[in-house]
Amino acid sequence: MTDDSRPTPASWRIAAVSVLAGGVLLGDRAAGGGRTRLAVIGMCGVVAAAVAPILWAGRRAARESPRVTLAARSTIPAEAPRFSVIVAARDEATVIGGLVADLAGQDLLDASGRPDLEMVLVDDRSIDGTTDVALEAAKVHGIADRVVVLRRDGLELADGKGAALGAAPPERCRGDTIVVLDADARLGPGFLGALARHREAGVRAMTARRRTFDDDPSWLAGAQADEQAVDGAIQAGRWALGGMSEFRGNGTVIERQLLIEAGGWRANALTEDLDLSSRIALTAGVRVAWIADAEVWEQPVRSAIGLWRQRVRWAEGSIRRYLEHGPGVLRSDALTSFARVDFVAYAVQLLSPPIMVGALLGSIRRRQPAVAAALLATYVSASGALTFQALEGGRDRDGRALTRRRRVERGGRMAAFSTIWLVAVPGALWRLATRRGRMRWDKMEHLPADDQGLPGRGGGRSVTAATDPVAAQVQGKPDLATAEPAARGNRASTPA
Repeated sequence: MTDDSRPTPASWRIAAVSVLAGGVLLGDRAAGGGRTRLAVIGMCGVVAAAVAPILWAGRRAARESPRVTLAARSTIPAEAPRFSVIVAARDEATVIGGLVADLAGQDLLDASGRPDLEMVLVDDRSIDGTTDVALEAAKVHGIADRVVVLRRDGLELADGKGAALGAAPPERCRGDTIVVLDADARLGPGFLGALARHREAGVRAMTARRRTFDDDPSWLAGAQADEQAVDGAIQAGRWALGGMSEFRGNGTVIERQLLIEAGGWRANALTEDLDLSSRIALTAGVRVAWIADAEVWEQPVRSAIGLWRQRVRWAEGSIRRYLEHGPGVLRSDALTSFARVDFVAYAVQLLSPPIMVGALLGSIRRRQPAVAAALLATYVSASGALTFQALEGGRDRDGRALTRRRRVERGGRMAAFSTIWLVAVPGALWRLATRRGRMRWDKMEHLPADDQGLPGRGGGRSVTAATDPVAAQVQGKPDLATAEPAARGNRASTPA
């Protein structure tokens, strides 16, 4: 594990300022008309045209997931578990019991007839009894001997998920495949079985399909669910076409040896999933498969300020990843030309928000809103169209198939929601260029598991995927978590 004390390189700060200032200047000039305007509009058209085949490929990949029979294991000792499930948790007593119950209920069994896994709980300085709840749940559900607790203590420890995962280096894990889950994750009984089928088919790195609990009818929660559907469709399409698809933190699955070869977890990675995606591509030429038949459920961010902080962190982590690993990816002989081009294309898209900000300011200054309006219309229309396409075959909260009208309505919601990136990306560029100090993280608020709307809890309410073609049922057992969440962490800032 790498420590997070190193300063942000001056070259990164200069690059961030250059991208921000250059994009704003380009947008401002486009607002004035001429060739610059035509160039910017043409760039938008190229991006829109490139998305269509990606979505088509993503839908095809989902339909053609491998259907293979699990073979007898021969690469690890019979007494070793197939999976090591790592959960980094800080003050998660309200939800950790539900995840333990779901792991105990997996239908992928070892020779003794018990779940073929070990759970590695990294308790990151919890003060609400997270470990006690997890161990009691494991005892009740019969997997107490499958749970390993690693405790992080100390005032000067690095914050962040990457730092917490570093307490569980791959060399200490017993399974030949490592699965990373958030503490609020919930799983169906066939989750690990689906992952095992893909591993037997030779997939070394993959991401499970993420779903948002349908327990919150708010506009904000619904938009996040649809955003996950769009992101999944795009990433699956990138994978199917041979592009540089990426991990998503909740549901990361990687061969243990591959993680070792890539250098393990890094404490200084602001977005550990994107960082690891680039490192396995560099070290082994391995791309991340997006799979459709293994789902992990999670809670939405429930406040606007929490969502803003999360998205700025994601944007900055993405930028840092491109700055650090971009040159190596472009020089890598282990990757195809298409994978490298795909990587560059997704880096270039970070220019769009600064350009649009510049176009808006230029339009206001010149009192000529046409260019800014056209760019914004193109952006939100593309977001809405992507959502409409990604929701094909989906179901609404009541379990009924989505009508065309509902897909249009939700596409409109997603179009409005996606504008957060027009502010978050410039904010991340500015923060990368100017902020100094140790990294601090916000703690996401999680509701108790009894309030998540799972079958058998809270009066028997059911969960359906907001975007799943088939209503998904998550089998649960009584939860043990009753403790109140502890005081939350500080607002996130970036390392110097």
